[in-house]
Amino acid sequence: MYRPVVVRARKRTCLEPWAIGLITFISLIVLAVCIGLIVHYVRYNQRKTHNYYSTLSFTSDKLYDEFGKEASESFTEMSQKIESMVKNAFHKSPLRREFVKSHIIKFSQEDHGVLAHMLLIFRFRSTEDIETINKRIENILHEKLQEAVGPPQLNPESVEIKKINKTETDNFLNSCCGTRRSKARQSVRIVGGTEVEEGEWPWQTSLQWDGAHRCGATLINDTWLVSAAHCFRRYTDPTRWTASFGVTVRPPKMKHNVRRIIVHEKYKYPSHDYDIALVELSKPVSYTNVVHKVCLPDASHEFHPGDEMFVTGFGALQNDGYSQNHLRQVQVDLIPTDICNELQIYNNAITPRMVCAGYLKGRRDACQGDSGGPLVSSDARDIWYLVGIVSWGEECGQPNKPGVYTRVTAFRDWIASKTGI
Repeated sequence: MYRPVVVRARKRTCLEPWAIGLITFISLIVLAVCIGLIVHYVRYNQRKTHNYYSTLSFTSDKLYDEFGKEASESFTEMSQKIESMVKNAFHKSPLRREFVKSHIIKFSQEDHGVLAHMLLIFRFRSTEDIETINKRIENILHEKLQEAVGPPQLNPESVEIKKINKTETDNFLNSCCGTRRSKARQSVRIVGGTEVEEGEWPWQTSLQWDGAHRCGATLINDTWLVSAAHCFRRYTDPTRWTASFGVTVRPPKMKHNVRRIIVHEKYKYPSHDYDIALVELSKPVSYTNVVHKVCLPDASHEFHPGDEMFVTGFGALQNDGYSQNHLRQVQVDLIPTDICNELQIYNNAITPRMVCAGYLKGRRDACQGDSGGPLVSSDARDIWYLVGIVSWGEECGQPNKPGVYTRVTAFRDWIASKTGI
């Protein structure tokens, strides 16, 4: 027999007004205490960046000419040694958690040695006194660098530091070659790859003929670009070329006219050999966080398979496609020349003035419109060097047909002879 559900009404209990008031009062007190604790914790633990310009004297068994030139192998080696000594000094001190990094800007000669100019970067709690911080940093350098084992032989008593603001720090960093603001993210390829952010590749240039993007290029100092010779095979009038900077072709962050173009004397179309050209701008570039130069490697510098490398450009997303308005990037691997010259790959077409990079499985590659652009690699200091110039390849991203680049080290002396860099 069907039985309906019997619903019994529950008896409601009402709190007395004084009890409601007490509960509300206690809740407000607990909430206020929690907010106070959070504010105190955030304020006490909030860290603010402090930047310093520092100088340090040292002597070395190396001749100054060996490491006085920015981006040379000897410059990098000397910078690494001194930066490591400074890092160890702070890691053995009470400021080991506050120390972020040291960065050599340049070296200059003195009567009795050499002066290292460097940036020191820390993160301190915002409640700490600035004068006290400055004294602690100086004292640690004077004391701990006494324990540093050379060469080079440091003079800890010579250390001087000066607090600088963010703008001054940026100006110092932007005057150095190969520095970047953001860490690159691995992408699938330029052909279908990811767009990049401002400051990731500040030396990337778009070369435009009558206002239309045709090739990439790389800023190597404030007045010179390096690109591919084949970009100028039919387009030789410098007055019709312009160079723009930034991650978009339109609008650009900066734009300059071209004064002259120097194509390598031995470049002969249709050969891909000696595919390099220099472009002089009509006026110097003003370096910023998002526009400044890459480093040029020494002629003797060797890059190896396994080194992290990226190629960037505004080129097409597929073979015979259209150039893009936004800069893209792709990580590629260096491929040994003997492998690239195998019959099924490029059948001995790779000369000593070329380098292969990409993947034999395909998919990751540069494409049309990327020509002349940079292939770069970083060193242990996270400074980026120009490895190659996008030159040629069979289609884009095909198996056994990796990208082929002009080998920059093979033309280092030629670049110096034309530009003085």
